[in-house]
Amino acid sequence: MDNFQEMFGWIGCGLNILYHLAPVFPFLRVIQGKVNFEDTPGIFVSTCYVNSFIWYIYGDMIFSNQIKYSFCCTSCISLCLMSIYLICELKKYLVDSILNILILVTGTWAVYRALTIIIDDDRIVGKICICTSIIVYLTPAQMLYRVIKEKNYMFIPIYPAIIYCFACCSLITYGILISDYYIIISHSIGILVSLAQICIYFSYKRKYPAIGEREFSSTIGIETTGNESSVKEETSIKIDEESQVNKEKPVKIVQSES
Repeated sequence: MDNFQEMFGWIGCGLNILYHLAPVFPFLRVIQGKVNFEDTPGIFVSTCYVNSFIWYIYGDMIFSNQIKYSFCCTSCISLCLMSIYLICELKKYLVDSILNILILVTGTWAVYRALTIIIDDDRIVGKICICTSIIVYLTPAQMLYRVIKEKNYMFIPIYPAIIYCFACCSLITYGILISDYYIIISHSIGILVSLAQICIYFSYKRKYPAIGEREFSSTIGIETTGNESSVKEETSIKIDEESQVNKEKPVKIVQSES
């Protein structure tokens, strides 16, 4: 039983780290100068940092190396991404970025002191972990609303959703084996959000297969009779997110001789 507990704990923690690496790619595009830093998921990374930091404190309180080291890594990843965001922001908004850095430093210190010295109760910290996890899940929930409204499945990051679904399954199993209800409740909500993303993605992809393809080529053949030769014309058809292309069979017109 202890071996299963260790195995599911480390598998879930490894997948959790892999999930938090997903926002790295948009920030790499910022460093390369391909996109603006305002297009990065800054709020999502900030909430992930706060959530991961509190989970790290909780893992230290319950003496769980899996939770402790996993969320220590994810908080470091989120902190690095936040640093990139603040450095990019520093170039445009000097005063705001300095205030954000001060809030980040003092807030992290205040949260650590409050949870480890003043409160020092793993039950209260566990409840705070559930609340911060729900805040993190609000970003995918808003994304699902946008997908349903615009009928565009391309807004859903399907691979991170699949990875996080398996991570939640492993961590829920780990929580059951160590009888930790805070881990079970928090990641049960996470698996519901991930499954909703996966189901809506494949459902809308099957129902609206042309959505997301902004431009494609279609060959339209026009057949005539007489001395005129067959003419084939290449045209580029642009569609929006809600339109669909109706493909009709070509009609052959035969001129009857009187």
